[in-house]
Amino acid sequence: PGDVAFKLYDTYGFPLDLTQDALKQRNIEVDVEGFDAHMAEQKKAARAAWSGSGGEANQQIWFDLLEEHGPTEFLGYETLKAEGKILALVRDGARVDELPAGAEGLVLLNQTPFYAEAGGQVGDQGMFKQDQTVLAQVQDTKKALGSLHLHHVKVEGQALKTGQNVAAEVNAERRQDICINHSATHLLHEALRRVLGDHVAQKGSLQDDKRTRFDISHPQALTKEELRQIEQIVNAEIRANTPVSTAVMPLDEARKTGAMALFGEKYADEVRVVSMGHRGSSPYFEGDKKFSVELCGGTHVKNTGDIGLLKIVSEGALSSGIRRVEAITGRNALDYLDRLERQIFEVQSLLKSQDSSLTEKIQGLVEERKSLQKEVEQLRRKVAAAGTAGQSSGGAETVTINGVPFSGRVLEGVSAKDLKPMADEMKQKLGSAVIALIASNDGKASIVVAVTDDLTDRVNAVDLVRIGSEALGGKGGGGRPDMAQAGGPNPQAANDAIKAIEKALG
Repeated sequence: PGDVAFKLYDTYGFPLDLTQDALKQRNIEVDVEGFDAHMAEQKKAARAAWSGSGGEANQQIWFDLLEEHGPTEFLGYETLKAEGKILALVRDGARVDELPAGAEGLVLLNQTPFYAEAGGQVGDQGMFKQDQTVLAQVQDTKKALGSLHLHHVKVEGQALKTGQNVAAEVNAERRQDICINHSATHLLHEALRRVLGDHVAQKGSLQDDKRTRFDISHPQALTKEELRQIEQIVNAEIRANTPVSTAVMPLDEARKTGAMALFGEKYADEVRVVSMGHRGSSPYFEGDKKFSVELCGGTHVKNTGDIGLLKIVSEGALSSGIRRVEAITGRNALDYLDRLERQIFEVQSLLKSQDSSLTEKIQGLVEERKSLQKEVEQLRRKVAAAGTAGQSSGGAETVTINGVPFSGRVLEGVSAKDLKPMADEMKQKLGSAVIALIASNDGKASIVVAVTDDLTDRVNAVDLVRIGSEALGGKGGGGRPDMAQAGGPNPQAANDAIKAIEKALG
């Protein structure tokens, strides 16, 4: 039956012609029409389910290319250089016969060493050559329909043409840095599970040539001690320098090995199982099983020691219950530590201090600065309250309005947070008064109105601060009957705000 032949092909990868050959010996034929009908139905379903991105969303071009040429053969696990034939060129969403010099477009080869972005690993970069002449720079590599490797190129010296043979060459240094980060991610994943618990599951990842970014399910921030232990576990596996092995096997068999599947990935019936590390080589574990076993189609280092070093540089919340851990490896980690060391040397030189006393000396300076800052704030408030400095016109003297003593002042060089303490000091000094203080900082005005207890039955600070705020271009304000605060975007109207409060008292 055609449906059986199609299942052999679609589920198990057994070609139709081999099925026919095997059945000839038994004089059994295949219902080819039924097979073709199932094939057509599958393609129709794939077209309906597929959602592209941007302008590609409604294009059928990739389905046509896949039907015409089949999947791209990926050679990048074994080599970074390979000959390839240009099967198709795409520019601005349409197939073209050639890409002229200076043009950008997408190139489909029959086979390629360029890894296409998948599973969190970014796509390769590199170049196309012919007789050692660079034809085009490959700026990125992505997948269409999960099986077509599309090279985003910028053409250099001469046009690229359909049917042309090119030498495809991956940027080896960049690929190695990406491999290092990808392999480190596998070790990091297992270390996170070992330290935080089996509830940890991957919720996203990114591996490029600069870092690894790993998102996990975890309900709270990681402590410094947890991060330290995770780093120690990963680096112990790196120092052990054990081989990274890869095996291709049926998906069901891979699952029986306990290999972890990664978030968001779709797996074929045959999968790659990547194993690395050795629990017996780590001081944290015992046994003879591999440290990390995952289903992964990405590229990796040959030995864990190739990673060199892992350093976690950040950890934070991505969303509710999801944490993001970022780490750097290899030469990027060494560069990071080198920068930190140079900064420490500079600080030691400035403070004339050695490693053993550096923290103590910095702590002393921090405490001294806090003490001096507090003294400065107290002095500033006293000077402003005395009316002898830091003050402009706007009611420097206390005046009596409708039987209520009033002191309104516009202050320069005073922060908004100092206004309430200053108002309290003036209340104590004046005994009975309504006080309005306005300060200007960063192009905005802050206003505080204070009322002594003996006057709160006649005057409400909240009502007055709202009047002052409106004059400053603001709205509202709040507080208590004896103390209220507000602001406004127009500090130039500070004197007008004082006059508005005086008018309200009258």
